[in-house]
Amino acid sequence: MATITVVQSGAEKANGGWPYTICIIANPWIEAPEGSGKFVADPIVLNQDSFNERAGYILQSVFGRLPGQAEAMLAGLADQFRVISVFDPDRPRLDRNALVAHDNTNIVVARQNKFAPFLKTITVDGMGKLRADVAFAVTASASHDRSSAWYTQDNEGLDGRDFMIDDLQMTHRPDNTMPGTVALHVSAVSIVALHEFGHAASSWSNGLIGDLYVDGGIGLNKRRPGPIPAQFCVYDGIEYASSTTRGGTLAYPADWVSYHPALSDPAYPAVMDDFWQAADGPEKCQHDRLTRQFLLDRIQAIMSR
Repeated sequence: MATITVVQSGAEKANGGWPYTICIIANPWIEAPEGSGKFVADPIVLNQDSFNERAGYILQSVFGRLPGQAEAMLAGLADQFRVISVFDPDRPRLDRNALVAHDNTNIVVARQNKFAPFLKTITVDGMGKLRADVAFAVTASASHDRSSAWYTQDNEGLDGRDFMIDDLQMTHRPDNTMPGTVALHVSAVSIVALHEFGHAASSWSNGLIGDLYVDGGIGLNKRRPGPIPAQFCVYDGIEYASSTTRGGTLAYPADWVSYHPALSDPAYPAVMDDFWQAADGPEKCQHDRLTRQFLLDRIQAIMSR
């Protein structure tokens, strides 16, 4: 029997809009391997207590409530979020009920285009059919234990708040065609959920927040090639400096050509970098200055819909 829990209702909207919504789902089935069309049961649906504990952990990490956590940028906004959890162990073995896949390494991958249709099968009293801005699928895969995320697919047909990155105009759109999605392994700890939320809350087309622990890849928070200039970019009319280090004892490897925005605390890596290398634990890490402001602006623009 399905258990749909309104963890918190979020801010009331006088204009008929809906709050920024995070959905946390117990993943019913895993496509294994990715792209095979073959599905195995996800063990998470056998343990509702474990799922509930993970849902609580996600909110602690995202909202800055872990013991000693330095990055608490969303703490003051936390009550405005709508949070819904979904535990449904009775979903049949069908493609549409597999929100997670196994890649060819040890990563669990969110099957992004399955999330919105899955959520639309659920009706919540007073809220209608369920939809999300960011959705977490919690998995207890026995073979793949590394979490991952995909960025939000914005609804480009809607007006929003325009902004500039140097000479490039983008828009904080108020709604999406596909929510940002996270495949989160049940073993995730510390700021893993916050890191993955940073990806998922960003946008494929209007500002993508990428990983900083690899030289390759793209993102609003990564530029190339060096040498590293003093100014990283101008975002929304404000100049943001570059960082000559990666925080603490972390350095750019000699063969890297990418560089990052200035850190909020140079003593520790950024949340989107290799936070496990932080001297006093990952909880000391914060978003770099550009990423923090961009995510705050984007989330608050969506909240104002």
